Amino acid sequence: MESDDCQVLASLIRWESSLGGLIDAANRCDRHEGPSVRLDRDAVREVLQRCISGELDVLKLPRWAGAIHMLDRVEIDEVDVDVLTQFLFEMSSTELFEPITVDVCQRWISRMGHA
Repeated sequence: MESDDCQVLASLIRWESSLGGLIDAANRCDRHEGPSVRLDRDAVREVLQRCISGELDVLKLPRWAGAIHMLDRVEIDEVDVDVLTQFLFEMSSTELFEPITVDVCQRWISRMGHA
């Protein structure tokens, strides 16, 4: 069961299928004890690239980021915690920052490469 939990959380991090189903499954898993999964820059850059290419809907990025940001069992390495926490906060709080566009995604990819 624990490996299934990790797989659901990892699938959400990689945004592998319908976002609604992934978020619901990840929220159910997050309520139970189990191992954490890591969010890293590579995973975020991959999702951003897929939003830029049109494979993923860039307008759903705030929902994805907010879901990940709220999960207790998603961890971020200390070296990446500042930039990825800021990314998740800004992406999930578009009312406080700018609307999500392809240009915003491209800027974040660049920023993560230099942070």
